[in-house]
Amino acid sequence: MIEINSKFELLASKDVRYFILTGGRGSGKSYSINTFLTLLISNEKNHKVLFTRYTLVSAEKSIIPEFKEKIDLAKAHSEFDLKAKSITNRVTGSEIIFEGIKGSSGVQTARLKSLQGITVWCLDEAEELQDEKVFDDIDLSVRQQGVQNRVIIILNPSTKEHFIYKRFFESMGVNEGFNGVKGNVAYIHTTYLDNIENLSQSFIDNVELMKERRPEKYKHQIL
Repeated sequence: MIEINSKFELLASKDVRYFILTGGRGSGKSYSINTFLTLLISNEKNHKVLFTRYTLVSAEKSIIPEFKEKIDLAKAHSEFDLKAKSITNRVTGSEIIFEGIKGSSGVQTARLKSLQGITVWCLDEAEELQDEKVFDDIDLSVRQQGVQNRVIIILNPSTKEHFIYKRFFESMGVNEGFNGVKGNVAYIHTTYLDNIENLSQSFIDNVELMKERRPEKYKHQIL
């Protein structure tokens, strides 16, 4: 049995297209979104999830093991077909495809936006994507009928100059750290305090020491 931290229940919001996940180190973002996507393709048919990072050399080594961990916890090995760049649920037919936005020959926007039937685009480490046009091109390719379309954006905000901050926070009057829904955007912000039961004591001790000695770094990297 695998469960999602209650702070991430907004991922199930209906009538919402964009989901913005922010938070510092140890906040459980990656674990929770990987769990959510595993459950999504297990429970719903007709989903094709495009999971991207700006640079992704080997999903088989860097990301798929994280999803395999969730499958192991659910004891559902027989339901999944794991390949080098994809995971398919044999029961529902739904799948997750893993791609890098920047390939060996440059940004591969044309190939990504030409993928057919994408229902969910998950952009991990979104702060690395600086080109808003690339974002728009892939975003507009998520338009499958008969199923909820989602664009999930996961980031550790690095600067208020980034187009994601300007577009989804500044222009919408949303302050960083907000949890809730505004328009067609759901905002989920977590810190290590929301995930503290899953963290080692040594990590917690380091964070508390940073809070005491380097409060600005603690605020930026942890909160």
